[in-house]
Amino acid sequence: MTSPEAFFDDHGTTEHFKPRGDFNKARPQGGGSSAGSEVIAEPRAGHGKSGDEARITPSPANWRERFTLTLLADITIDDEPLWLIDSLIPAGPSLGVIFGKPKSGKTFLGADMLLHVAMGSPYCGLAVQQGAVVYITKEGIRGFKRRMLAMKQHYNVGSDVPFYIAQEMPNFGANNGDAEALVELIQKLVPQHTPIVAVVIDTLARTMPGQGEDTAAMSQFVENCDIVARAFSCFIAAIHHSPRSDDTRGRGSNVLDGGADIVVSVIKNDATHVSTARVEAVKDSEEGLAWRFHITQIELQDQNQNHGFAPLCETVSEPRREGATETKAKTKLTAEQRRFFDILCEAVLEAGQIAPASNTVPFNIKAVTREYFKKCLLDRGFLDAEKPDSVRALFSKYINNLAGRKVIGTDKTYVWLPKR
Repeated sequence: MTSPEAFFDDHGTTEHFKPRGDFNKARPQGGGSSAGSEVIAEPRAGHGKSGDEARITPSPANWRERFTLTLLADITIDDEPLWLIDSLIPAGPSLGVIFGKPKSGKTFLGADMLLHVAMGSPYCGLAVQQGAVVYITKEGIRGFKRRMLAMKQHYNVGSDVPFYIAQEMPNFGANNGDAEALVELIQKLVPQHTPIVAVVIDTLARTMPGQGEDTAAMSQFVENCDIVARAFSCFIAAIHHSPRSDDTRGRGSNVLDGGADIVVSVIKNDATHVSTARVEAVKDSEEGLAWRFHITQIELQDQNQNHGFAPLCETVSEPRREGATETKAKTKLTAEQRRFFDILCEAVLEAGQIAPASNTVPFNIKAVTREYFKKCLLDRGFLDAEKPDSVRALFSKYINNLAGRKVIGTDKTYVWLPKR
């Protein structure tokens, strides 16, 4: 662990917070946890309990002190929020996994979602529970800071937005006291009366140096995440890699999936550069919610008035649930049909406008004209301009097939992505 003074960067700047106490007293000497040691998580505004219930005792030796029995008749529904992002990300204490191949956009997605949480702004039209977010990463620090500066500029983020960046990674692959130390550091470095609603670990591999991703190491990672999640009653997000040969699952032991409250996959279409995020599994809700985003470039100006470009995450569609019928239909799309659909997604993102409502066009939906969409298909080489008869035949074939299966919507003038 690094010194407390150098742990956090606020909004990607070099401004540091000073600790409010002696960090060395917060953990046993030598960096390990000793029998009977414990971390006291002081109640924060809007979070946790008071008195004995506020005591976080992660050491195995102290589980007996936390063990109680509650009669079923005495259980009631409390007023704690269910969602960090409404119907999408569960409120804490909880663990989520966002996985995908390198360059799929998983880091962009996690940072964009949780910056909206810190700002208190709806994400893709979904209400959020505002609070402080601590984003811990050692993956390409300079590049990550540029991404966050692009978001800061784009969303006009001020110093009142509690989004913090940490550049030192705890070791969560071992029972060495790092989880307890992280709790203590966050308590000391984040201003009091600021509720911590999310902590991000980017990436999981960085926080398990040398341990591998087998069952034992993953079990310890889940346990360490639980320590932090319970201390702040917050959401822990683990950004994780998928195997290079399989982007449908996270890498390593499935203990991680079993311990997670939500698992989100991120798959990028290399032809269209559009990524799809999908809720693969979620506890106490239904999986299948999916949405699309891509990475665009915006102009960025540094303190010396020098201009450059930085990447920014931009959503293509709002999260929508894929029911059994829609999921079945989409899984049967051919490679050509999928490419046709992805080009439409990109066209709606680039030039979509609210189409006039009619008996066939839904109210308040973005669409593109058939002619514009056909031009996009020609520009991307899907249709061959030198074969006009083929252009008309193929365009009609694909558009009628997908519209008939309700994958897309169309009338004589417009084409759109239906809301589900």
